[in-house]
Amino acid sequence: MTTLFQIPGCTATEHSALRQNRVRQFSLWAVLILCAAGAQALARDRIDSPLIAVASSFRGLWPDLMTVYRAETGLSEPRASFASSGLLTTQIRHGAPFELYLSADQATVETLHSLGKTRDEGITLAMGTLVLVAKHDDASRIGKGSKPSPGVPATVELPTLDLLRSAAERSKPFKLAIPNPRHAPYGLAARQALEYAGLWPLPPGQLLSAENAAQTLQFALTGAVDYAIVPTTLIIQASGNLTYAPVDPESYTPVIHQLVLLQRATLQAETLFAWLQGTSAASVLERFALLPDK
Repeated sequence: MTTLFQIPGCTATEHSALRQNRVRQFSLWAVLILCAAGAQALARDRIDSPLIAVASSFRGLWPDLMTVYRAETGLSEPRASFASSGLLTTQIRHGAPFELYLSADQATVETLHSLGKTRDEGITLAMGTLVLVAKHDDASRIGKGSKPSPGVPATVELPTLDLLRSAAERSKPFKLAIPNPRHAPYGLAARQALEYAGLWPLPPGQLLSAENAAQTLQFALTGAVDYAIVPTTLIIQASGNLTYAPVDPESYTPVIHQLVLLQRATLQAETLFAWLQGTSAASVLERFALLPDK
C-alpha cells in the first residue's frame, strides 16, 4: 500500500502514531471548546434570569411553584433572594438590583412606591395565616388541643395559645420563637396574637425572635425552642415530628402578600409577574394555605 502523505524522516509506524496523537489532541480541544460554550450558555442564561426578592414565608413552596412555572413557560427559573420583608425592603431602598418583589407586607410595597422604586402599587397575591407549632413530645406537656393536624395521631395533644397562657399562669416555663416583629410581617402578626391572648410580654428568656419566618420554624425543628408561631405555608411540607394548630385569625391583622414590579424589571420579570397571577400559580398557593384576598 502506498502512503499518500508522510512526514519526512518518519517511518510509516511513527507517522501513524503521530497522526493518532494529533487526532486525540483535536478531540480533546473539541471537547474543551464545547464545554466552554456550554458553560457560557449557562452563565448567560443565569445572567438573563431576573433577580427577585421573595419573603421567606414562600421558601417552602417555591420549588413546587417554579417547577410548574418552568414547565408552562419554558423559561429559566428566576434567581430568588429570600429574607424578611423588612430586610428586603431595606435592600431595595438602597439600590439592590431586584426586578420583582413578593412581599408579606402591603405597607412595605406602598413605602417603596412612594420612593419611586416600583412601577405601581402592585397587586395582592394571597393572604397568609399563622399556626402554633411544637414537637410531638413537647405538645403533650401543657394540655390538649382541639383537632389533630394531618399526619398527626389523634392521641397527640396539640398546642394552643390558651394552653400556653395557662402554663404561664402556672409559672411553667417554656420557650417560644416568633419572627422578629420589627421587620417580619408574620412576626408582627404573631406579636398581635400573643397580645390578644394575654401573653405579651413573655418573661425574659422565654421569647426568641428569629431573623425571619423560615428560621423560626428551624428553631422548632432543632429543639432550640418548645414552640414557634410560623406561617401556615411553611409547615405544609415540613419534615420532623411536628404538630400544630391554627392561631385564631381574629387575633391578628391579616398578612397580605403583595406582588410588585420594580423599576428595572425586564421582560422575563414581567412574564413571571403575569404568571403568578394565573390559575396554575393560584393552585400551588392554595395547596400551601395561601388564599386569594376575599
